[in-house]
Amino acid sequence: MERTGRREVDRHLEMGTTLNIRLSATVAAVAVLSLGSVSTSFAASRVLLVGVGKYQLPNNDLPGIDLDIENMKHVAKIMGFAPAEIKVLFDQSATYAGVKSALTTWLRDGVGPNDRVLVYFSGHGTRVPDPRPDKAGQVDDALVLNDVKKATIAGKPGLANVLMGYEFGESLAAIHSKHILVLVDACHSGTATRTLSLGNRRLGEGSGAVKFFNWDGAPTGRTRALKTASGGENYAAVSAARDDEYAIATEHGGLFTLGVLDTIDAASRDGRRPTVADLRTATATFIEKHTDEQSRHHPVADGNKQLIDQPLDLTPLRNGNGPTWEALDALSKQGDALTVKAGAGELRLGDEIMLSAVVPRPGFLNVISIDSQDRATVLYPNQFSPTNDVPAGTFLFPTPSMGFVLRATEPVGPTLVVAFLSDKKVNLLDLGIEGRDAAGKMQSAFTEVTARATRAISVEARHQGFAAGEVTINVKP
Repeated sequence: MERTGRREVDRHLEMGTTLNIRLSATVAAVAVLSLGSVSTSFAASRVLLVGVGKYQLPNNDLPGIDLDIENMKHVAKIMGFAPAEIKVLFDQSATYAGVKSALTTWLRDGVGPNDRVLVYFSGHGTRVPDPRPDKAGQVDDALVLNDVKKATIAGKPGLANVLMGYEFGESLAAIHSKHILVLVDACHSGTATRTLSLGNRRLGEGSGAVKFFNWDGAPTGRTRALKTASGGENYAAVSAARDDEYAIATEHGGLFTLGVLDTIDAASRDGRRPTVADLRTATATFIEKHTDEQSRHHPVADGNKQLIDQPLDLTPLRNGNGPTWEALDALSKQGDALTVKAGAGELRLGDEIMLSAVVPRPGFLNVISIDSQDRATVLYPNQFSPTNDVPAGTFLFPTPSMGFVLRATEPVGPTLVVAFLSDKKVNLLDLGIEGRDAAGKMQSAFTEVTARATRAISVEARHQGFAAGEVTINVKP
């Protein structure tokens, strides 16, 4: 899903050297998940985010699962969940016992019918023989947890420490909430190899990893643990892929999770109220844009049809309340102080923008703007100046030699501009997503700030040789 600000930049690139970029703000909207009747307050809303990128069994690790968790924290905040309502089980804590405990305590205790629950999993999925005596010979889905191990179950090869589909379903049924959203970025199809070429390289990666846990004795056959039955389910679920397809993990995160993030962000910015069915459709469109036909997968919606068709209630926020603004603002206060100034504290639409930073020592500089709808764009480096090593002294941006100018455009309001200087090479242009074409080549002048880019800055902020600063520009009509 293309970003409005980026299309604006590309249009001006075609017309000449003057670039109008959105430097303004009303910062991000919050999506209040309302699967069912709207309630004005929620006493005990809960979020459980489970991610497994590292497994105790060797040669099964997946890339980007930590970014999936960060992206889902972002989504949960936009959906109106408070940080205290979010529980994360990641890698070593995402064991079978840990997940079962969270499902039976964290997601149940104190949760009432009108409270919201969000459950998310990213990691391997698989197929296993159904161990229940009355299901002899049948196959069930399973989510593969950190301490998975091979085992003999009922005299047959199997896996221990996986969350069976029927167990997951029973756990959801025991939660008193009538407003449960389940998102699963995994697959239970072994129809592809562990690593494959993405073909379409808009993510800047040439390959992805299949999120299927293959093991000797893995059964075949079609399964679907979370089924639409009589309509009495208390959840709406979206899974990453069909029964015969494979979900994909990349260095930027899972394609499905990136699609969910993109969809929720865009809907909150536009003031739309997508249904869970809309979420599935838009996520499928995102995946299609970022893969070729060979590696494409199609999300599936399951559960209560009424909940699937229920709009998500969106409540817009203003003035720096978005998750991205909040995160980068916090990072800008770490390390040594870096003086950042704008040519003017207030601008009219169409005014040219000039920024400066007093660089205390040579290093690598990244400049980011966060606009009114919580959209973060890497201003420097960019396609005109792809390298970002700078000497000590006053750095002016943009300079005449860069071949473009920045102008204030709608929407009006405050825009946050942050600058980060690190001794270690960090280039956010290289870590971006939407600035690339299908072949992986940078096409847009600017790129967006991803969880991967934010992580790179966050890592550097923990060490010496890091400086940061910010300035807020107010754009008036």
